[in-house]
Amino acid sequence: MKKYLGILISISILLAFGCSPKQGQKQQEKEQANSIVKTDSVEILTGLIQIDSTDYKLFLRRAVFQVDRGNIDPALRDLMQALELNQNDPQIYLLLSDIYFLLGKPHNSIDALQKALKIDPLNQTAFLKLSEIYLLKGEYPAAQKYAESAIRINRENAEAYYLKAISRLEIGDTTDALNMLQISARLDTLNYMTFMQIASIYNSRNDTICKDYYVKALIVRPNDERTLYYLGMYYQEHADFENALQTYQILTDLYPNNINAIYNSGYIYLVELEDFKSAEQAFQEVIEINPNHVQSVFNLGRTYEAMGLYDKAGFQYREALQLLPNYPLAVQGLNRLDDME
Repeated sequence: MKKYLGILISISILLAFGCSPKQGQKQQEKEQANSIVKTDSVEILTGLIQIDSTDYKLFLRRAVFQVDRGNIDPALRDLMQALELNQNDPQIYLLLSDIYFLLGKPHNSIDALQKALKIDPLNQTAFLKLSEIYLLKGEYPAAQKYAESAIRINRENAEAYYLKAISRLEIGDTTDALNMLQISARLDTLNYMTFMQIASIYNSRNDTICKDYYVKALIVRPNDERTLYYLGMYYQEHADFENALQTYQILTDLYPNNINAIYNSGYIYLVELEDFKSAEQAFQEVIEINPNHVQSVFNLGRTYEAMGLYDKAGFQYREALQLLPNYPLAVQGLNRLDDME
């Protein structure tokens, strides 16, 4: 009798709470599946949906995974199912907005975000997404308006200041843009794009502080190709040729086919340092990567001319003219060689 006592008690509890043994089993299966799973996946969520197809959050979670996998149509179907079950969760509309945007339907995306805001008027994510969409549409006052709405909700939202800064930058107000970017940088010290935008503004003003922001960007992304190139250019433009060459060397060690860095190194060796052997090597390296790089073809000729190798120089100038007929610098180079005869 004791053997069955526990079973009888369990059944009586189920009956007392109005739950059939079958319903209890169903709930237990769902709880066991959830407890076993540490990480969602489409397959696992599909199994959970088979256990309970009335839980809209399962459809929403599966839609997220479908989007991550690039399966837009299944994600859209899951969101439609989630909406049939619950129309009052702004998260559904936020993801729906992303899908519509991926499908090239910005107006539908905006409508979905507006619905999210009707449910949750203080939803920062909705305001940020609206600002981003209007930025991409080129409607900068609207983009700024929604960024400011996010700022009013949370004055420590770094992304909101960044979006407002880009809106101001697009209409030519670099002063206000710089102020917003600096606030954003103080709030988020690991935002690569913020540092790069600040560096770009300072660089356009020929302000040497831009170097500090390139360095900060490299702290966030130590091997970033673009930042290394801009830092090398900064050193080159400020006649710090040693650091320029070192930076270009780091860059080409990481990205061997970065023609611009190799070419710039060759130019420094030729024009600034008169290290003609190093210049020759750099221009030849570029030509090996891209035989049609006319500037390298010409400057290799210029290097040979400086070395007194006039036949080789003439060959390179003619090669440059083959690539770019009437190229003025190559014509001038051939004329100089003719005058020497």
